[in-house]
Amino acid sequence: MATLVLQTIGSVAGGAVGGPVGSSIGRVLGGFGGSFVDAALQPHASPRYSIGPRLKSMDGITSTEGAGVPRIYGRARIGGQMIWATRFLERVNVSFEQTQHQGKGGGGGSQNIHFTYSYSASFAIGLCEGPVAFVRRIWADGSEIDMTTLPIRIHFGNENQEPDPLIVAKEGAENAPAYRGLAYIVFEDLALAAFGNRIPQFTFEVVKPVDGLGAMIRAVDLIPGATEAGYHPALKLNFYSPGATAAENRHQLTAATDWTASLDALQALCPNLESVALVVAWFGDDLRAEHCTIAPRVDATFKTIGQFNFILGGFWPPDWSVAGLTRSTARLVSQIEGRAAYGGTPSDASVVAAIADLTARGLAVTFYPFVMMDVPPGNALSNPYTGAVEQPAFPWRGRITCDPSPGRPGSPDATATAAAQLDAFFTRYRAFILHYADLCVAADGVDAFLIGSELIGLTRVRSAPGAYPAVAALTTLAADVKAILGPQTKISYAADWTEYGAHVPASGEARFPLDPLWASSAVDFVGVDVYWPLSDWRDGDAHLDAQEAASIYDLDYLKSRVASGEAYDWHYADANARLAQERTPISDGLGKPWIFRQKDFLSWWSQPHYERAAGAELTEPTAWVPQSKPIWIVETGCPAVDRGANAPNVFPDPRSSDGGLPYFSRDGRDDLMQARFIEAMIAHFDPAAPGGAARNPTSSVYAGPMVDPARLHIWCWDARPFPAFPTQTDAWSDAANWETGHWLNGRLEGAPLDRLLPALAGAVSAPEVVAQRPNVSGFLDGYVLERPMSPREAIDPLAALYGFDVVASAGALRFVDRRGKPACEIDEDDLVAGKTASLVTLARAQESELPQEIALSFCDSENDFQMARVLSRKLEGRSARQSEAQAAVMTNRANAQSLAESWLQDVWIGRETASLRCGLAFSPCSPAIWCGSAQPAAAGCFKFSASRTAPRDR
Repeated sequence: MATLVLQTIGSVAGGAVGGPVGSSIGRVLGGFGGSFVDAALQPHASPRYSIGPRLKSMDGITSTEGAGVPRIYGRARIGGQMIWATRFLERVNVSFEQTQHQGKGGGGGSQNIHFTYSYSASFAIGLCEGPVAFVRRIWADGSEIDMTTLPIRIHFGNENQEPDPLIVAKEGAENAPAYRGLAYIVFEDLALAAFGNRIPQFTFEVVKPVDGLGAMIRAVDLIPGATEAGYHPALKLNFYSPGATAAENRHQLTAATDWTASLDALQALCPNLESVALVVAWFGDDLRAEHCTIAPRVDATFKTIGQFNFILGGFWPPDWSVAGLTRSTARLVSQIEGRAAYGGTPSDASVVAAIADLTARGLAVTFYPFVMMDVPPGNALSNPYTGAVEQPAFPWRGRITCDPSPGRPGSPDATATAAAQLDAFFTRYRAFILHYADLCVAADGVDAFLIGSELIGLTRVRSAPGAYPAVAALTTLAADVKAILGPQTKISYAADWTEYGAHVPASGEARFPLDPLWASSAVDFVGVDVYWPLSDWRDGDAHLDAQEAASIYDLDYLKSRVASGEAYDWHYADANARLAQERTPISDGLGKPWIFRQKDFLSWWSQPHYERAAGAELTEPTAWVPQSKPIWIVETGCPAVDRGANAPNVFPDPRSSDGGLPYFSRDGRDDLMQARFIEAMIAHFDPAAPGGAARNPTSSVYAGPMVDPARLHIWCWDARPFPAFPTQTDAWSDAANWETGHWLNGRLEGAPLDRLLPALAGAVSAPEVVAQRPNVSGFLDGYVLERPMSPREAIDPLAALYGFDVVASAGALRFVDRRGKPACEIDEDDLVAGKTASLVTLARAQESELPQEIALSFCDSENDFQMARVLSRKLEGRSARQSEAQAAVMTNRANAQSLAESWLQDVWIGRETASLRCGLAFSPCSPAIWCGSAQPAAAGCFKFSASRTAPRDR
């Protein structure tokens, strides 16, 4: 009855406000509220059953008439439905054997004829609703099988897919359905002997990301940079001993090589990808510029990569060659506990093949020569920064500098001696860059070429006041590379975000060291590696950023910090100031604070640059012409670690002296943090986004945007495909770093909760109610709806697990995070007395009624999606109850453990509730009186959520 009444009221009220459209919306919302009223006022009515997705072990293939088509979000392992099959094909094999009779008086012989039979079958298995991105793995009877050996065709479930040719051939064109909208796989003449002459039980890992981040990414950085054969699209075998071989560049069963598997996945997940920056590394060995050599290295002294079965002249033919060096003449990378600290430099042959394959895939190639510092622990090298007799282990290339470093007693900075030290370095460095310029010509060219990156320890060294010899060397090098590659190839340098702009060598002095390079006619764009801090998040709610957003994941908050906050409005003077949040405003006395703002691309790009000496501006600007060249973001990204946006430049590598955790990070994997940071960066510089034209204006010189959105490269995508990397720790020594590192592999296909919920809600045909993208936190690797169900049945389990509520108001379906900021305050004047004449009724549940332990079951996405279980236990209290919960989500164990702990905490916090009634004047979105319960947020304060409504006249 209440449903009918409130539908009428809503229709009238909505019509008065919004006409016919408002009337329709009001009717829908009134019915939504009335359903709650009916449920509350009719406790003895028939129960409503809501059954969400079920957690269960992976089924194999079945063939059930009328079975529902599963829906997949993210990645999951599923069975399938047999949708078409032929009869088994029997083949008879005849063999002949001649036997001889021997013995006294014997002679002659006999012939034996042997008949053997083999069987094969052709069939099609329906997987799920399409379109899917790809099928990564196939298991038969529980064992993963090599997909390259299977006679299969995968149909991804597009609405325009054509019938499979085998089905057409067998059934006729008029009887062969295209199964549009259904992802399915066809096995053609599959040999069954290996499976006991039967069709095995197949399961499939299917990847179908929700719409969002993958479609936004247009450029990536491709690593690892140090991999001898990992960039080669063709299979290479390592003949490590006579008669024994192993695949050097294949560690998965999806494609013929790791490169192919990884690049196929990248393009499937990023359909709008345009550019790839191919990272290729040589190795430095000393932080002192004068002594540092730059050279290719190998990861093993004996390895034979190729395809041969003979020895030439008593030695193995060369299997690896870079710049004329072979395995026998190249240096070995450092060994840590018997393992190579790095992979070797990619062979020249693999680099040429990689460029050719990327070009064939329709991708623009930016060639990215990269210096990795191979300085092992326990070295006896003098430290230019401290004078100690040991340099830090595996440091950042930006630490290479003069000796002693600028600012230390006896430093040659601002003298001719510094120039001599840097000249010695660049003499060796030039050979590195020019070799690859020639190699790119041999590979039929690239779209862009970098002459280096992040050499800030060198580009800040002076030979005299205002003179920077490293910049002069780079400018000359850029011209030489341009002469080799030609005008069609864009040339530049990738500066660190603290390097591209102003340098303050002394009080009252400000220089723009890289401006001669940026202004050079050989340089086509300004390259910058951007790892700006977008947050300053701490524990608790007392810190300053908590006044701006409810959580660090708030996308509007992160987007606003791309051009504000730290390194724009203020900075921290030192570590103590950071700890106390004592922020120093960025300002100057000449009205141009932008020269000290590392985030202020707009001002730097659009204004002339006047250097300063003795506190006054020089009369002439630098060579930089405002708006003359676009900015390419050569690198940007964020580690998938707690509070990664506080310091996205920090790489969590325990071996490196520059590795670590972002400020105030509690450690622990956080895929959502990475996704939010990347989206904020891309959205800020998207000219098509609201306000984008002002944030990223068009140049009056070259008629393009300030920051090229098609060249905003995300760090990073790995040529070692997921999940082989990082699960095969025996193959790669850096595999453990993936857990909280910058890698997109294995994360880009996941399902952020704010993207998943609108997709689930959008399954209902109700255009009047718009499902807005929610500001809720959470990240799943995958979610499966194994049968037809309503959006409510699909969403309710997620709401319980991740702690949010679904609210319909103002013509929209909204999702409200229970841990968010209070929406409003309620005082005594807003309340009406209940039956007990009290404004608020407080209740506290018995401890014995609450669980002491919660066991959460889930699908472990890091263990072939097997069912797993985590426990969370409260150590205090008298309760002995245990609760079992199952979540049909695909996630990792660490995330599941966090969910279980949050769930148990919420249960115990929720034992204290407050019941109250608000007056009509307070209700902002419905002509009903809201009733509800609340959870304590602080002393004398409750977080309130509406749970049911009462009719207007009560």
